[in-house]
Amino acid sequence: MIHEKRRRRPPLSGAAPSRGRGRAGFSWGPSGGGVTASVNPRIFFAVPLDFLLAHEDLARRERVNAEVFADGDALEMLDDGMVSAARALLDAAGARRRVHGPISEIALGAFDPRIREVSLFRCRQSLRLAAALGAEAVVIHSGFDILNKRDREERYFEAFSASLRAIAAEAARTGLRLLVENTFEPSPAPILGALESAGAPNTGLVFDVAHHRLYGRTPLDEWLSLCAGLIEEVHVTDNDGDWDYHLAPGKGGIDLAGFFDAMARLSLRPVITFEPRDLEAFAETTAFIRAHPAYFA
Repeated sequence: MIHEKRRRRPPLSGAAPSRGRGRAGFSWGPSGGGVTASVNPRIFFAVPLDFLLAHEDLARRERVNAEVFADGDALEMLDDGMVSAARALLDAAGARRRVHGPISEIALGAFDPRIREVSLFRCRQSLRLAAALGAEAVVIHSGFDILNKRDREERYFEAFSASLRAIAAEAARTGLRLLVENTFEPSPAPILGALESAGAPNTGLVFDVAHHRLYGRTPLDEWLSLCAGLIEEVHVTDNDGDWDYHLAPGKGGIDLAGFFDAMARLSLRPVITFEPRDLEAFAETTAFIRAHPAYFA
């Protein structure tokens, strides 16, 4: 079922918080139950770069580890002043930081070499942004499109592996980890094959539980077991199985208790990154964290 209220929520952007939510939605500080960077270094929040810069007071007050997201249009408009300002905010907060590379129109295994070239260029921009911010890792997507490439998966991931090898080599020069996130892949096999073929020691995986709910065909326990030695980060949002709404945990139909139990059985303790889309979802997410401390021990 499509929830119209959820669909109408404004996305996080550079706009100021709306009246009625405001700063109260950001309740993860010292008085919010102990989910700050100084208390739990495993918990991150994804935040668009423009939102971070537009809310300096929050960034200075709330010491939250950040996965800074910049899509292609944001990367196109970056300047040294913006990057320096973001670095200063994160340094002042004492926050760990990662960078989430672009998603829209990225195809690192594209058959068209020009499309692949642009995708590589954007990923290299993400690497430069990460190095300038003092980040520890960059998250990328393969860009695999199951609707158009379903019968040519092997060819796509051969090209993706070559792209991954090239990006990983550049990441290694600045000490960055390069992590591949599942999106439309029905099983982990093509990503695992690409990582093995690339042979880069600074690569790993991000497991997105919401993407798995929507597009994964390999059962959750099996997926996690196959990837256990490579999963360095998980992304946690919720959905009802119809679209990637990035709902707060517990606001959709994903069995998150089963997910965290499965990670515990496999002794997985990755970075956990939450990706709320608006201030209301931020508040709901921090409530979830406070209600389930055992998940983050």
